[in-house]
Amino acid sequence: MMCARLANPGRIIAIEPDACRANRAAELGLADRIIDNSAPLDMIEAAVRALTRHGGADAVIEAAGADSTFEMAWRIARPNAVVVVSAMYEQDQVLPLPQMYGKNLVFKTGGVDASGLDEVMRLIEQGKLDTSCLISKRYPLNDILEAYRAFEAREDGCLKVVVTPWEER
Repeated sequence: MMCARLANPGRIIAIEPDACRANRAAELGLADRIIDNSAPLDMIEAAVRALTRHGGADAVIEAAGADSTFEMAWRIARPNAVVVVSAMYEQDQVLPLPQMYGKNLVFKTGGVDASGLDEVMRLIEQGKLDTSCLISKRYPLNDILEAYRAFEAREDGCLKVVVTPWEER
């Protein structure tokens, strides 16, 4: 959402089931609107349509990888939109072409890679992108198992952890 904000979009809509993450996105101004992911898909789709000018989102980034989020991504997209799937799924996803007929969507897939990371790092260095609000905890490398445990458990609302090669002072 931070990187999307740099492109001056008309509106950023986050669909987030975790209240802590949703609240943080709202507090930091990362999203203009937040929709609870636990609502029925038809209601989510209607809410996105009501918040957009062309019958859905111009672009959708699907980063959750949950059972229902792939379908949600293409359903909330407007015709001729771009759907970016960066999530990792447990099982294959299906393109229900008859249901998608007329949407003319462009899908971009792939895991998060480092191809654009140099630009993100430059923006952080220049102070145009402040990601410090995402860092919940810091761990030295010798405590990496504890870092993974805290991250996976979302301990104390943990969003991201930083692992350093040394003990911070």
